[in-house]
Amino acid sequence: MNQYLTAALVLSLTFVGSSAFGQTPVPVNETAFTVQVGAQKLALAVSPAIGEGGAATAEIDKLLNHTLQLTGLFDIVPTGSFLPGLTKETLAATNYDNWYASGASGVVKTQAKLSGNSLVIEMGLFDTLGKKRIEIAYDPKAVTPDNYRKPVYAFVNAVVQYFTGEPGFFGQSMLAVTRDGKGKTAKVVSMMTDGSGISRVSKSNAIEMLPEWGPGGSILLTSYAKGNPDLYVVSAGAGHRISSNPGMNSGASYCAGNGRIALTLSKDGNAEIYTMSSDGSDQRRLTNNSAIDTSPAWSPDCSRIAFVSDRGGNPQIYTMNADGSGVTRLTMLGNYNTNPAWGKGGLIAFSARDELNGLDIFVIRDDGSDLTRITQQQGKNDKPTWSPDGRYLAFSSTRDGSSRIYISTADGKSQNAATTSGWYENPVWGH
Repeated sequence: MNQYLTAALVLSLTFVGSSAFGQTPVPVNETAFTVQVGAQKLALAVSPAIGEGGAATAEIDKLLNHTLQLTGLFDIVPTGSFLPGLTKETLAATNYDNWYASGASGVVKTQAKLSGNSLVIEMGLFDTLGKKRIEIAYDPKAVTPDNYRKPVYAFVNAVVQYFTGEPGFFGQSMLAVTRDGKGKTAKVVSMMTDGSGISRVSKSNAIEMLPEWGPGGSILLTSYAKGNPDLYVVSAGAGHRISSNPGMNSGASYCAGNGRIALTLSKDGNAEIYTMSSDGSDQRRLTNNSAIDTSPAWSPDCSRIAFVSDRGGNPQIYTMNADGSGVTRLTMLGNYNTNPAWGKGGLIAFSARDELNGLDIFVIRDDGSDLTRITQQQGKNDKPTWSPDGRYLAFSSTRDGSSRIYISTADGKSQNAATTSGWYENPVWGH
């Protein structure tokens, strides 16, 4: 293994842990950061789809249950709790009393109808206490039977909009790294936010890591295709190098507002933060010291950059202006804070180790106030990423044994697995 590969494996994930710096984890005040997962939610019954959907009917049922759970708004009532006869109801007739007696405050019902080679999926939301069908912004359209996901996403997004005033996130894309199991070769994939539609983004057999959305829907990633950790831009499965300096070319963060990419380069013998044009030209060095500076993340307006540095003795989150001026230390708690993600409203999510050496997700304002703990000792929780509207976070977690992508409400009160099998980490939310 050459010296650059060795360095990359250590630096590409920011820092491998406190032990790499000879540190002992500093205790975190647990009382101040206790996580309360499982806030009160609406009890929602999802009645099994009826009609002519054929094989798609069962898949519609699974998708509805999964996506509604991911919203963080509902407790799904078990089908076994339903009183007899309810699962055969059409959308035209609803026994509100029996649904309420089954423990449901709301009911979702689905009816599939074949029209030639097309399938029309009609769905309805019902209020059991008010005894009425709720009008939502959902218009059933004809689709091919294998394209049932689109109307289901539209319906769930409309349900979320009814309860929150903002539509749901289904139909958006996400990037992630898969290893097909712990210790396997890392590859970058794309998927829908519910964990479906997983596909490779490139045809390379080389190690790939640290994906990011690039200009025009392209994908930035670090690849060892040429033996060195170089930065590639991938579009329609084809990739080409845009930064191939000796050593690290990784951790890219693209900001559409100024068209520049922030990244980590170690071409001068030490990991430093640079920015460059989207084609790799005009590389400008922003940090210049003997510390490790890495993992840049643009603010939404492209005016500032959050990054990780051990210049204070251990890895902490810092911010600076887009030109490298005004460096300010953001995190002050503990001795291992890494992987910042800058969301809307001045909120920065990051990973941090607690006193038990577990890796958890925290959120802090960009002025250093309102530190909030999102996860608490539920396996390894890493690499947070914000939804475009700032209401949700996605991150990887090993709480179930395998590494899965979880979606959490921004306050951490509801957390659910988007991927339910395989090994996935390092999510990056798209649009």
